[in-house]
Amino acid sequence: MAKKKEADFFELMKAEAQYSSELTARFKDLFDNFEKGINAEELQVKLDEIHAIEHKGDEAHAEIVTELNRAFITPIDREDIFTVAANIDKTTNAVENVAFRLWMFDIKELRPDIHEFTDLIVKCIEKTIEIIAEFKNFKKSKTLNSTIRLVYEYENDGDRIYRNAVRNLFATEKDPIETQKWREFYHDMEKCFDACSELAGSVERAAVKNS
Repeated sequence: MAKKKEADFFELMKAEAQYSSELTARFKDLFDNFEKGINAEELQVKLDEIHAIEHKGDEAHAEIVTELNRAFITPIDREDIFTVAANIDKTTNAVENVAFRLWMFDIKELRPDIHEFTDLIVKCIEKTIEIIAEFKNFKKSKTLNSTIRLVYEYENDGDRIYRNAVRNLFATEKDPIETQKWREFYHDMEKCFDACSELAGSVERAAVKNS
């Protein structure tokens, strides 16, 4: 009986991250088209597409967990693989959650500062994809550390946008329901930056630990 080929965990993590990238592209398209005007049926179709990608990401994550349980030897500490993979999943879920808030909160019109959020979320996710793609080269990479630092900078930028947005919300919105709705919306967007930072940090710690 042929011996089962050992799993390439760096490639598996890269595959999982690609679903995060694909979902984020749909996320950006959703918000761009939302401002142009889409009906409830069109919104549901786009959300269903986003959820289908998230589900594929879950399957990719489950494959990593399964292979970890089977593997006798792993290229780096198995706990680090598990943590990084879990954080990839967390970033995907965070972006999906924001998209579904449009439907859950019955949003009819976007506030002016939303695109500053969405543009930065897309940039942040793109950099996490670069980090995962470069992860396998962590011992000799010339770009991994600088890309991780850039994600940290994006998180700081996201915190600044979040604080300004919430302050402006309370200064201008008189409807208490709208205030609560958008406060939660902004908070969920800010969680995307936190998730990206956690992912970058887990790769950084794994690289240091396994060098």
